[in-house]
Amino acid sequence: MRIIKLAIISFVFLFLVVTLISLLIPSHIRISKAANFGLKKEEIIALVKNKESWKQWHPAFMVDTIRWNQKISFLLQSANDSLVVWKMEQPNKNAVFNGWQIYEYAGADSLTLQWYMDFDLPWYPWQKFGSLFYENTYGVMMEQGLHNLKTIVAKQSISEQSRK
Repeated sequence: MRIIKLAIISFVFLFLVVTLISLLIPSHIRISKAANFGLKKEEIIALVKNKESWKQWHPAFMVDTIRWNQKISFLLQSANDSLVVWKMEQPNKNAVFNGWQIYEYAGADSLTLQWYMDFDLPWYPWQKFGSLFYENTYGVMMEQGLHNLKTIVAKQSISEQSRK
């Protein structure tokens, strides 16, 4: 009986310690990647704004993930000439905001596209500790997506120049 009592008290104490440590991890996580592009702002915005074109460049949509994508609801939050934000939600999960922001600098020969993902986490320890691995999963996907997007924009530029 003493061993069982000790095990229960130890488990509760360990859970409290882990929970207190997890409270030090922020509830809002943003993963961000950026890449430089040629001066093709309208083409880039068109590719990220149109969800149907994601199959061409977004790694999560390029593979056969029809069942997975049907479970996600998409809502275009905002879109203008330099910012596109999509809200993605799965059943029983928190929403994830995907944003693409274009930065232009006067006199520069290129522009910068920043892709960010915003996560709002509940206080649960397993959610907070799980967020420590988001960079390894989502960050790699975002880098590949920016590379794919850059390739598509470059091909469009080449085909546009060959038509002239």
